Amino acid sequence: MSRRSLLLLLATLITVFLLIIGRLFQVQVLRGDKYKRLSKRNYLRVRDLYPPRGDILDRNGEKLAYDEPRYVLSLDYRRLSEEELKKLSRNLLEVFNIDLEKLLKENRGGVEPIRLKEDLSQEDLDRYYSNAYKLPGVFVEVVPKRVYPHGKLLCHVIGYVGYPSKEELKKYGSRIGSRSFVGKLGIERSMDPILLGELGREEVMINAVGKVVKTINRKEPVKGNSITLTVDARIQKIVEDVFYESGQPAGAVVLLNAKTGEVLALASFPGYDPNMVYKDWKKITKNKLKPMFNRATSGRYPPASVLKVPVSYAILETRTASPWDRVLCTGSYFLGDRRFYCWDKSGHGSVNMVKALQESCDVYYYTYGYEMGPSTIVRYARKFGYGESIPLEIPVKRGFLPTPEWKRRRFKEPWYDGDTVNLSIGQGFMLSTLMEQTLMMMGIVNNGVIYRPTLVRDIRDPSGKVLWKNKRKVWKVIKGRQEHFAIIRRGLREAVKRGTGARAFSRMVDIAGKTGTAQVAQIKRGRKRRRKVPWKLRDHAWFVGFAPYRDPLFVIGVLVEHGESGGRTAAPIARRIMERIYMAGLNKEL
Repeated sequence: MSRRSLLLLLATLITVFLLIIGRLFQVQVLRGDKYKRLSKRNYLRVRDLYPPRGDILDRNGEKLAYDEPRYVLSLDYRRLSEEELKKLSRNLLEVFNIDLEKLLKENRGGVEPIRLKEDLSQEDLDRYYSNAYKLPGVFVEVVPKRVYPHGKLLCHVIGYVGYPSKEELKKYGSRIGSRSFVGKLGIERSMDPILLGELGREEVMINAVGKVVKTINRKEPVKGNSITLTVDARIQKIVEDVFYESGQPAGAVVLLNAKTGEVLALASFPGYDPNMVYKDWKKITKNKLKPMFNRATSGRYPPASVLKVPVSYAILETRTASPWDRVLCTGSYFLGDRRFYCWDKSGHGSVNMVKALQESCDVYYYTYGYEMGPSTIVRYARKFGYGESIPLEIPVKRGFLPTPEWKRRRFKEPWYDGDTVNLSIGQGFMLSTLMEQTLMMMGIVNNGVIYRPTLVRDIRDPSGKVLWKNKRKVWKVIKGRQEHFAIIRRGLREAVKRGTGARAFSRMVDIAGKTGTAQVAQIKRGRKRRRKVPWKLRDHAWFVGFAPYRDPLFVIGVLVEHGESGGRTAAPIARRIMERIYMAGLNKEL
């Protein structure tokens, strides 16, 4: 190396050394106090680590609800000065168009970091990491997001989730945090303790600009257990498609496995999208049809002529009449000086029980219902589950069974004979739910055995191991002669073959059942008059039945709110549902 090169290298080294000395002098002497203050601002932050909720699956393993990770931009502002917050506010507005001042006004005082932006895209993440140096206290956290892949499908069964209330935070304690998701409706709510996981926690060292220096301690979150439902998503889709195709704005359908009590489909109309609940909250809550109201389990309506089924059983069991005793229906029934009309004012002629069920003859049930009295009708209705607490994994309202004592307390007046006559055909004060009516039909199908209805098939841990498996259980047993059930089933088959339920008749599957038309308001009949009746004053339509007739597998209940006629409106919906199930071959899988 030449002398000149050596001197040049030496000069360079001396220059670099002097620059380093100068920088150290600047940091330690000139700005020493500032960096000393900043170094002391390193602190510990405890982060909640949110676990995924357990999955909800249909009977075939199809996912109906699950969690997926989402990225959230959060801010821990507690260690930032007012000056730093002002600068950060300008930077957030520039980088993410976020109004920090507004968020601070809404959230200041809380112990949790402020969530600046949720559901970050890849572009958002790239923008954050490119500008992180000028965003002190801002960090990205990964939290679960609940996803309902089928949208509205099964919304009233599954429900939706939201942030916990103070009561829920107290109830679950350390299992959840203020940003955990808890169930708010449906299975999500009723099975919340099973679906919830265990909250994890991470203790980290944060530096002056809000960045993680190191992890001190970490407890991993634990995913919640998963629930397999008894419903079949394919059958549920058939049910919902058929109802929406009917053009009816409101109603419900329940489809049960007659041999086990499993709920194969349960739908209420209209529905809502659980993915969009909070975004569409105002729209949903202002909808007069109440999309969140479960008409299948909570809607109470007069049972109408469907009640003639258990009343028929009461007639036979109390020996009020034999199946072959006849009543002459001339179109009306006189009780003292009052006249009670049959729905067919031209009359049905001489009818026995099978013909009375086939034609839904009111006069037949006026005659024997009056003879039995209200106490007997109510007693037998209760045997079939009316007015009882139904054990289902989501809430089911009790129907209402009126009595003379209740009427005296409620209206300060006696029970009249006319009240008994109305009760015998499911009108008057009595109210029932679609679930009650469908379970009643299960009792007829199974010669008096009603299995406990259920929506849950099994519970599994995060690895898929079965922790609990549901078993068939008997809910009610109506003790009586099997031939009486057989007579009623025959009448229900005739009702579909050539009676009021003829629009439920199918050449593909033998359907049997009973129609009902529940009066909402006193309106004179006639097609022209009916067309002018406001929708809210039109009668409710029922069809409750089973299939196939010889060896019943399905029990189906259809309610069309303000559908005017069970025979014209509800029965065709039941038929189309059953036919599509058989066309798809889904009956063979059961």
